Amino acid sequence: MNRIGNRSMVRRTAAALISLSLLFPTVPTVFAADKSDADTTRLTEVLDLIEQNHVSAPSKQKLTDIAIQSMVESLNDPYTIYFTPEELKQFQNSLENNYVGVGIRVRAEDNNAYVTEVFDGPAQKAGMLPGDRITAVNGESAEGLKLDDVTKKILGPEGTAVSVTVERNKQSLVLQMTRQTIQVPVVTHKRFDPGVGYIRVSGFSSEADEQTAAQLAELKQQGIQSLILDLRDNPGGLVESAQNMARLFVKEGVLIHTKDKNNVDTPVKFSNGTTQPFPLYILVNEYSASASEVLTGALQDYNVVAKVIGKKTFGKGSVQSVYPLSSGGALKVTIEEYLTPKLRKVNKVGLNPDVEVDGEVPQLITALHEAGVSSVNVELSKKGVSINKIDVEDSFNVVRDNGELYVPSRLLSSLLNASIQWNAEQQAVEVSVNDSKHTYSTADGSLLLQNGSSYLNVNRFKQDFPELNWSDTDGQVELSVTKG
Repeated sequence: MNRIGNRSMVRRTAAALISLSLLFPTVPTVFAADKSDADTTRLTEVLDLIEQNHVSAPSKQKLTDIAIQSMVESLNDPYTIYFTPEELKQFQNSLENNYVGVGIRVRAEDNNAYVTEVFDGPAQKAGMLPGDRITAVNGESAEGLKLDDVTKKILGPEGTAVSVTVERNKQSLVLQMTRQTIQVPVVTHKRFDPGVGYIRVSGFSSEADEQTAAQLAELKQQGIQSLILDLRDNPGGLVESAQNMARLFVKEGVLIHTKDKNNVDTPVKFSNGTTQPFPLYILVNEYSASASEVLTGALQDYNVVAKVIGKKTFGKGSVQSVYPLSSGGALKVTIEEYLTPKLRKVNKVGLNPDVEVDGEVPQLITALHEAGVSSVNVELSKKGVSINKIDVEDSFNVVRDNGELYVPSRLLSSLLNASIQWNAEQQAVEVSVNDSKHTYSTADGSLLLQNGSSYLNVNRFKQDFPELNWSDTDGQVELSVTKG
């Protein structure tokens, strides 16, 4: 089983052995074996002496665990990891997108946790709905807690009970549930009018390639003319899944070039693929890593296939293999670095998008524009975000200040398919459409800077761009731009 990692394996040079091999060609094999035996004996001897004599009476298991961890840490490679049997199970669950809980996705707004999605599981059976506000867990108030603290209260051992109190339509409901293993869907799809397919892949699990193929076939039956493949926040997974997904868009070729500790290039090839009769747009961000970069780099190198939109990817350009241990654990070892089909380096540098866009919703809106959607409507409510009446996983914040509504500047510019630029000297944001440019600054109140993000006054923005329509009613914000 292969995974992708982030650093090439540390190379060691045994100068003494090289010298001996030059002088005595028949000696090295025997010498190496003797030295290996001596090293093993030395390690075992020290282990036994400490176990038998040290005043703290350490256990042999504890000492061996420490020794293994020290060896792994000496490599300075965060992707070479020793797993205990319990940690191996957790790793395998994460690879398949499994966790123990109740089966909900939540988001934070105004120091409150709101349910945005309910999966097949305990929460669904208990009657929880998107839009519910979580007010307590096991009778303890969740009001004002950070989102991570709320989710930690809900998570717990499999088979244990948890009660979640929610507020819905100003009524309080106590929902009783039993935690179980939940498999979050790895691949989901939607269709945006007119004829834009959308597939989001959150991880390259063992079944992600089959699910992607099946959902692509379903979208094609609906008559799509373009496809958005969303790989944002995808940490990667199995190389084989990425290889099979590449076959959906390219007949044959090289997926990646791999180089081992001896710098030997072994191309990973694929064949028996197909092509699609419509353009492909790939969404990535700074958290798209490993197998996400494998697939993106390959499809980007076959430049007639895909256009990449978003932010530079993570830069996790190495390959790991998982080796089971007789103790029941495993060792995940970085064995190779990989390059794209055109030999572009990925490790520690990432992949640059063809169209750079910052911000979750602006990225998706830009992809929709590129794919042929001219008119875009965005709604923000307690349930989350929808675009053209289709619920999406992306989110954004707004600011209400002195009766005025401020919306992220990048979101407003993306609605207009406009370019945006920060003017550091004037502390201003410049939005340009065709030959028209408008400036918004903190000095006149049209611009608000908060937590490293810029927000524009919607009233002022509409004066410059009358095609923008907006409303803010009962906490629900709606923004739209209609073009002919």
